[in-house]
Amino acid sequence: MPRRPDIGIFGSGAWGTALAITWARAGAEVVLWSGFPEEVAQLSAGRCHPRLKDAPFPESLRLTGEAAEAFSAPLWISAMPTQATPDAWRKLRKEAPAPPELVIHVSKGILQSTHQTLTQALTGVLDVPVGALSGPTFADEVARGVPSAIVLALPPAVPDARAQALQAQLASDRLRIYLSRDVVGTELCGALKNVLAIAAGLVDGLKLGYNARAALITRGLAEMARLVEALGGQPATVMGLAGMGDLLLTATGPQSRNRTFGELVGKGQSVEAARDALGGQIIEGMFTTQAALALAAEVGVELPIATEVQRLLNGESPKEAVRRLMTRELKSE
Repeated sequence: MPRRPDIGIFGSGAWGTALAITWARAGAEVVLWSGFPEEVAQLSAGRCHPRLKDAPFPESLRLTGEAAEAFSAPLWISAMPTQATPDAWRKLRKEAPAPPELVIHVSKGILQSTHQTLTQALTGVLDVPVGALSGPTFADEVARGVPSAIVLALPPAVPDARAQALQAQLASDRLRIYLSRDVVGTELCGALKNVLAIAAGLVDGLKLGYNARAALITRGLAEMARLVEALGGQPATVMGLAGMGDLLLTATGPQSRNRTFGELVGKGQSVEAARDALGGQIIEGMFTTQAALALAAEVGVELPIATEVQRLLNGESPKEAVRRLMTRELKSE
């Protein structure tokens, strides 16, 4: 009979699976749940995720289509696509025998429908404290055990001693965990960097050079900081792993879907063709852009780069987007 799991992960995409592999490899008993029976069968048979082919599943990682198996773990990790997560948990919550002490989500983005972060939305759905795990990590590298560092942001409702215990539980010799109490800042950084990565990809696609890309990333960081601080986040978060670290990775790394999408559009592909070229993968920055601009309007913050990304998504010319950014009113840094 299988041991009671230590961690239940809800969502078997590349990132949720990479974390499952990491924690199982470190000795935890992990249950990975998927709501799609055919996906459970495929992953169980191959003991490998199709997007993580160099990372076979450890023995202590088991797949399931029965939510009850994942619910039996004392720690729940939510790893489903951002926009689908609240509705998925409304359904899952009805099956859960009892709520856990907290839930940690690992998805990035802002909800289009409500402009909430996932901790804000899920706290209402689950009625338990909700934290976030976010930072500069590509799923394939984490799954292969490449040294990585990430931020665990927990709300004040989680006592310090428990927060430190969770930090120790989720850390390994290949995944370093930094603890934060700035949940909103951590989430907003993780969401906004996807928008800025689309813009960085656009610069690459137009072959504007390294100077332009460096300027774009730096001014994007300032844009991120304005919105994060206006919504209650901390400047230190923006300058740390969750902000600058994740932005640098996503805006320059070849595995970044958002950067690659922007690059394809910059090379002349339509938005639809660029999405198709990425095999239907979720381009979270496409959803986040509109929500970020709505939040910015609510608090009176200007986001010129995000504004041009939205115009790009609406079908406007990539070259015109760059021209508008370069000819804006001159300002002090």
